[in-house]
Amino acid sequence: MTEITDRAVDTLIRCACRAPSVHNTQPWHWHVHDDGVVDLYADHTRQLVQADPQRRDLVLSCGAALHHLQVAARALGLAPRVHRLPEPDDERFVARVRLTPADPPPDAERQLAVIEARRTDRRRLTSWPVPVDRLNALAMAGNQWGAQVLPVVDERARTLLGSLTRRADELQRRNAEYRAEIARWTTYWGNEGVPAGHIPREASRAATDVLTRRFDGGVLDDPALEDEPPGDGLLLVCTSSDDPLSRVRAGETMSAVWLRATSDDLAVVPLSQALEVDETREALQTEVLDDLAQAQIVLRVGWQPLGRADLPATPRRDLADVRTRG
Repeated sequence: MTEITDRAVDTLIRCACRAPSVHNTQPWHWHVHDDGVVDLYADHTRQLVQADPQRRDLVLSCGAALHHLQVAARALGLAPRVHRLPEPDDERFVARVRLTPADPPPDAERQLAVIEARRTDRRRLTSWPVPVDRLNALAMAGNQWGAQVLPVVDERARTLLGSLTRRADELQRRNAEYRAEIARWTTYWGNEGVPAGHIPREASRAATDVLTRRFDGGVLDDPALEDEPPGDGLLLVCTSSDDPLSRVRAGETMSAVWLRATSDDLAVVPLSQALEVDETREALQTEVLDDLAQAQIVLRVGWQPLGRADLPATPRRDLADVRTRG
């Protein structure tokens, strides 16, 4: 069992901050109390006002960090008990986590290693198909966290999701303020934003690389290794409603899927654009989901080529900037 020291909690928060976030904005803040309690708040100052006016992506990002925290806590010998929002007096409040000593699971080291290994890899995927049973396994891993994960295996639905993503990209790029916002969060140095070294060069892109259309100015080499189109799979993370709690749960679910995919050597890239534009979001709701659920995020999963070099970890903000005590 792990003693709940300041050092142990700092290690835990560092693991949680390895979670994926929209454009690597890392829109979270942690407040550590003296009695083994950690509060998670959304940092609204890091909102993407143009791309994410409803803060859906921001809250999903916080939900992903909350899930990372819970996985890391158990692996470090701490049992987390979570109280999620709402907190009527503070709309930034996401969750309160009470930690107590516990025995770590047998695969604790493996769980921590997966958190460290997780990446958002925008390079071209191989043509190797992702079997349906793999998609179902990822869905089962996510479904335990309060949202529903739907494998998209119907070819018409897959094609429609691609078309809606391209349409959303087209509409967003007509907005000069949106383009400026994207540029501000594309970085060549620093500890936040999407590094140019993680974005494929323009000359390396193919027509099928819908996911890389969002970011320009990349310097990452991504040579074509085969002529066939990617054999990727698609997952839809959905909830029954679209309130803040649903978005937190969707973020936790996304994180659970992503960590399981990383453990299975699958690459994951989130596709949020079709859900950020009213026109395409409504089309997705009616034409893909028949208004039976609220889509929160699309996840693209696939195989990277064998032997391809791993991407370095994206930078993270200093712990002192995202954590307070008292």
